Amino acid sequence: MPIEVTMPKLSDTMEEGKVLRWLKHVGDRVAPGDVLAEVETDKADMELEAYDEGVLAELRVEEGATVPVGAVIAVLAAPGEDVTAAPGENVTAAPAPAAPKPPAARAEGPRPTLVRRAEAPAPAAAPRPRASPLARRIAEEHGVDLATITGTGPGGRIIERDVRAAVAGAAAPAPSAAAPSGAKRIELGRMRRTTARRMAEAKRDVPHFYVTTEIAMDGVVRLKAELERLGGAWEGLTYTHLLLKATGLALRRVPEMNASLEGEGTLVVHEAVNVGLATAVDEGLLVPVVRACDATPLAELVRQVRELVERARSGRPGPDDLTGATFTLSNLGMYPVTAFAAVVNPPQAAILAVGAVREVPVVREGRVVPGAVMSVTLSCDHRIVDGALAGRFLRELKGLLEAPVALLV
Repeated sequence: MPIEVTMPKLSDTMEEGKVLRWLKHVGDRVAPGDVLAEVETDKADMELEAYDEGVLAELRVEEGATVPVGAVIAVLAAPGEDVTAAPGENVTAAPAPAAPKPPAARAEGPRPTLVRRAEAPAPAAAPRPRASPLARRIAEEHGVDLATITGTGPGGRIIERDVRAAVAGAAAPAPSAAAPSGAKRIELGRMRRTTARRMAEAKRDVPHFYVTTEIAMDGVVRLKAELERLGGAWEGLTYTHLLLKATGLALRRVPEMNASLEGEGTLVVHEAVNVGLATAVDEGLLVPVVRACDATPLAELVRQVRELVERARSGRPGPDDLTGATFTLSNLGMYPVTAFAAVVNPPQAAILAVGAVREVPVVREGRVVPGAVMSVTLSCDHRIVDGALAGRFLRELKGLLEAPVALLV
């Protein structure tokens, strides 16, 4: 029987998706893992992969259409099943305009409203320039042809600053008397609008409380330096990788923190320890999910995070990259940030905000000596977490980072 292809939920915040381009066409054979289409979500342009085998029998959605998650967008004929469209025929989301019928004409049987025979092969479409959703929107607003722009993003991808530079290079319109001198209006992209809406809802609906501690990082600083000298699998090691591993182990030891709220009165304690890593991208903020942080060896974690972040920043996250987080880590330690508090990402119980590792005078055995310390702040949903639970989690995290040999196990 036919297999319906629905608009998937490609991120935890996705509610609808826009079909940018179909990469398979009616009559094409499809295997699991084949990319059917490019889809614009609230976070990024993503590839829609097939999960079933068959022949593409029908396209329910035209390129450029936006549909809700769960809507049927295409139909596959199962292996061995007859395909509605014969060879050389194409199925589109809307019927082609029909020629007027003679007055005496009478329809017999159902009208094939979704089938149109191609008279000749259509010329191949020009390759669609690789560009971020925000860059595309700005280009459309200003009538800029993306094909005329050279991208400076990862892999030559066109990003916001490339389009704005092209707009600025065009003839400037005459200044408007109504516009204040020097004012600049920037419309938020879909990702930033989604982030703004989600954070406003979270801050309004989630009863936050915050717990902060300082962690002695001398051992982590030494461990990182030693592993970096070894090179190989440790190339590119950062404090973020060590923090992810420590966070995963702490969540395993305090599983009540690895939880989420379902509805009004159900607490779900997750078996998998999947930590979302807040990552800055050109269009805003993405949170790729690092899976099994507690069980993945540190060297493998370094590789996994590098690939996740590269896909996120190139605007091509995988279909599972942005879903399934049970906790979130936000690290601003690469900036001169001593400490900050982040907003909980519902339905998760908490988010950990990490400041910079800094050298300060510390007291050890009655003497003032130089030391490396780091401040972390745990933002908690008070419906799930109380102060004692937050304290237990931070105690485990602090112990793991102050004796970091456990991170190598």
